[in-house]
Amino acid sequence: MKTFLQDSQENSRKFSRSEKPQKSETELLLDECGEVLAKLKKKNLTEREFLCELIKLMAFSIPQIPYEIWLEKCIESGDVEALNDLVFQYARNELLPGCEGGYDQCERLIHTFLALACGDMSGAKNVMTHSMPPSTNGYRFLCVMSDLVSALLWDDKKSLEPALKKARRFADSKKPINEREAVKFILALHEKDAAAMSESLSNFCVKVARTAAPQFEKRISFFAHGLYALAHYLLPFEIFERICLPKAKNFNENYAKRLLGGKPAQPKLYFSFPPEFEVFNQILNALPAKTVLCQPFDGPSPSDQIRFLDHDTMVENLADKILKARTLNQNL
Repeated sequence: MKTFLQDSQENSRKFSRSEKPQKSETELLLDECGEVLAKLKKKNLTEREFLCELIKLMAFSIPQIPYEIWLEKCIESGDVEALNDLVFQYARNELLPGCEGGYDQCERLIHTFLALACGDMSGAKNVMTHSMPPSTNGYRFLCVMSDLVSALLWDDKKSLEPALKKARRFADSKKPINEREAVKFILALHEKDAAAMSESLSNFCVKVARTAAPQFEKRISFFAHGLYALAHYLLPFEIFERICLPKAKNFNENYAKRLLGGKPAQPKLYFSFPPEFEVFNQILNALPAKTVLCQPFDGPSPSDQIRFLDHDTMVENLADKILKARTLNQNL
């Protein structure tokens, strides 16, 4: 007759033999990718329709890519190149059109700063499309920053003056401190004032740590790194190198210091999908879709003049660009 202890030990051995090993985050991701593609293939879509549907799904974080887990690995390893590649991939993912927020071009501002942070200047300028009308439909901070940064990136003197006027008014307002400090940083950048930039960047990091934000963007303030990288892009080096780095937990000093080395960033995907999932690489490697606006209402009232991001057109344009690149590669 078995004792209770013997019975428990036998059951434990049976359970351990039948228990499957836990899958890694990569295996789980690839399983989900397979499921996503299988569902789309059942719809009998054209190649273009298939791409459009997949772009929209990825804009909604389907499949769910484990960016936060990868971020912790990069931080633990201290590998700033890997971290930069991860920021690049995250920014490209977040800048995919298809997830409508109800704003105009300012909707894409936050993740444009992540593109700036990792050195993806061509991607950032594709988003901050030249000659956009002033941003008026969105959260005030986003509108003010969108106009100001776009004018500086494109050296657009015509739009710079009204953008500076709005920014100065915002900086003197009672809006949240972190938002005002970000605007003050750009104003100081315009004035080439390294001391003022240093102060604003430090204040921004302290205050933004207390705000609600996705964990990936809060663990390290990549927006702050984007501000610093924008200064690197626009300022003479002798002014840029005088900007003091924040002593804050959410600012990665080693990651920022790579800009002082003078070597231009060559960001790439942190995680390249295997050949059977190459379409995900193609979507993430493609330059972000150029910003397109639409004005769906036609009438005399101010509400009829509101502009929105035209997500459908941007999705289609991105799909067409990917298809064109495929054709060119096949003909090489």
